[in-house]
Amino acid sequence: MTQPILVVMAVFRPSEDHLEQQMASIARQTGASPHLIAVIADTRSAPEVERAAEATGLPVTLVHCDTELDSVRAFEAGLIEAVDRADASVAAGEPEPLIALSDQDDIWHDDRLLRGIEALSDGTAQMAHGDARLVDGDGSTVLHQSMFRFERRIKQPRLRGLLYRNNITGMTLLMRPRVARVALPFPRQAGVHYYHDLWLGLIAEATGGVRYVDRPLVDYRQHGGNVMGAIDRQSGWLKSRGGRKLPDMAWLRREAASYALARFLAQSVRNRLQDAEFDGRLPSGTAKTRGLKPYLRGTLGSETHVWDALTLALRGHLALARIAAGFAVVSAGRVGWTLQQALGPARDRAIDDFDRRLYSMSPGVSPEPAKSAEPKKLTAHNYEGQVDARKEPKWTPEFTADGPSLTVLVPTLNPSEIFAGIATAVDIGLGLAQRGIPVRFVATDLPVSSAAASRGFLLRRMKSGAGSSAGAHISVHCGQTQETIPAHADDLYLATAWWTAHGAEKLIRRHGMTQPRFYYLIQDFEPNFYPWGPEFADACASYTFDFEPIFNTALLRDFFADQGFDFATPDSLAFRPSIDVTRYAEAPRTAGGEGPRRLALYGRPEVARNMYGTAVEALARFVTERNLGPADVKIVSIGLPHPPLSLPNGLTLESLGKLPWEDYPGYLAGSDLGLSLMYSPHPSHPPIEMAASGMRVVTNGFGPKDLSRLSKAILSAEPEARAIADALSRAWDMPPVTDDERRIDLASLGASMDETIDRLAANIAPLLRRDAA
Repeated sequence: MTQPILVVMAVFRPSEDHLEQQMASIARQTGASPHLIAVIADTRSAPEVERAAEATGLPVTLVHCDTELDSVRAFEAGLIEAVDRADASVAAGEPEPLIALSDQDDIWHDDRLLRGIEALSDGTAQMAHGDARLVDGDGSTVLHQSMFRFERRIKQPRLRGLLYRNNITGMTLLMRPRVARVALPFPRQAGVHYYHDLWLGLIAEATGGVRYVDRPLVDYRQHGGNVMGAIDRQSGWLKSRGGRKLPDMAWLRREAASYALARFLAQSVRNRLQDAEFDGRLPSGTAKTRGLKPYLRGTLGSETHVWDALTLALRGHLALARIAAGFAVVSAGRVGWTLQQALGPARDRAIDDFDRRLYSMSPGVSPEPAKSAEPKKLTAHNYEGQVDARKEPKWTPEFTADGPSLTVLVPTLNPSEIFAGIATAVDIGLGLAQRGIPVRFVATDLPVSSAAASRGFLLRRMKSGAGSSAGAHISVHCGQTQETIPAHADDLYLATAWWTAHGAEKLIRRHGMTQPRFYYLIQDFEPNFYPWGPEFADACASYTFDFEPIFNTALLRDFFADQGFDFATPDSLAFRPSIDVTRYAEAPRTAGGEGPRRLALYGRPEVARNMYGTAVEALARFVTERNLGPADVKIVSIGLPHPPLSLPNGLTLESLGKLPWEDYPGYLAGSDLGLSLMYSPHPSHPPIEMAASGMRVVTNGFGPKDLSRLSKAILSAEPEARAIADALSRAWDMPPVTDDERRIDLASLGASMDETIDRLAANIAPLLRRDAA
């Protein structure tokens, strides 16, 4: 059986002849079964790829892009797809494929993949790569037999050597999927300062090693369209040596830029590998980063670069020796600058601060400055610094879109930052896209680290069975980094937080949008997130705009109605929490055996509305009044990690932080009591999940919110410590939760998410069709 290979290719305005020749060479590979993943980086070359695939018989999967991608981001998008396909193969019990990268216009030798497979056969190496033969644009004339010899590359530079100069060419590499799983998403960069093959090579070298195949595997075309052509990087430097000037500031800046990139990548590798070992992508102890030490130290490191420079020079690699020497100079300069700062302005500030503290002891005031001293000049600053920047869209609509869309304004689209309320907003947008509504997602607050990663996350979050066309209805944009974003005069906006409501109102008013109203996803009474002041007032002001509300639960809608807001009518859209009650209600109970009972607190000290301090005070009252000790109860905190907390009677509140999603129901099923507070009209999920799991739960009421109406397993108390402690005491004495109490019907909290999106789509579709016409 041949080895399955996923070949990732970035396609950007290709020569059709070259593209077909390259795909034919991939299809001819011996000892491998290649499947092409073609990233359409120019957004328009899909037909050419499909024609070439049909002509060569090469199976292909297309990855479409919303905007043009550079080569780094294009390969990132392709690797996301490759990892998904590799995971699916493993889940189906099929052999795990390897991953190769390919340019669009080179020609692979027939054994290109086979040689890589053989190099990886020892089971430890994570990547293999090889040499290339340089040919001219027509592919017939050999310019040089070896890229390695032409560019004077070191064959085995190891980890630190890769940061002096990368020796891995992406078109020749073959790697295990684990490398890509750890490497994705690529670290952010402004423009292109490093290429994907270097980042992948660093990850592979640090997690098992890289093998070099000492023979050409590819014919590398040299023509005017190369992103990076082959260059003899040493000869020019040596030939001009006689007339070279002494190092100056321009030289130092160039060396500093190179050193900065190496240090950035070294620290990014170290941090990524730590995360990978923490979250299980790598077995503990796999990562070997000793070679990166000079870049990871706070001060020392220049001496290692000096030693490398001497070693490389003695081995005849003078250009690399020069790079290492430059790194030594910059590293030493970094330490010198740090000492200068510490012994200069920072020292003066520290001494002044100490003196102020000293004088506060006696006589209580600092000495007055001499009247003859010239007063310090105050520098005027711009008024814009006093205005909340989140309210101001940082991009300009570019009215080039073919038709109107719903533009969803969300603070972030980075997968690692999408939680809770943002996830709900994203799901509404995706649900509308699945119903045929064009949806444009715009990140308003944080730069999009990787458009490909964000788009891949959105596509994976879509419900199964959405159809292959659903992805064509969404696009991803960054309001922080894009000066313009495609728009249409008939666009609709969906605001998802109070400051995005200000942004939607300004976009509509300033640019004369046809639709005067926007949709506003209201998930809490946001003014109460702040003390009285500008943010409180601005959040309140967002409720004065012209919008159609979408409420997260009927309870929140009722709260707004109680506060006198006219837009909160019984007909206003309101959806119930997206909680899979069955997932918790059907989990077998494991609590109730011998030993102490377990009480689980939803503990988030950093989030004021979760009332961590009140919960702790109530727990202390409860265990004191009931005289409970370690033999009676074990108290744990789940939510956000925090230090252990001592409680009366020798008890300790231990924090488990955020539990893995797959372990969460089982843990709740093994707990007896729950305490989850939310000082807000919004019903949080944990009390409902705990009750469905068979726990007695104490929570608090707020305005019309009374979760005890959902189940007798939930006790709702006034939001103060004594009342909560009394409720805990009652729950302690109550019998086990029955199966009927675990079956919680959420219909009273609003329509299902699907019903809400159906109704929303029915409202939006005619507006877009009417105005588009």
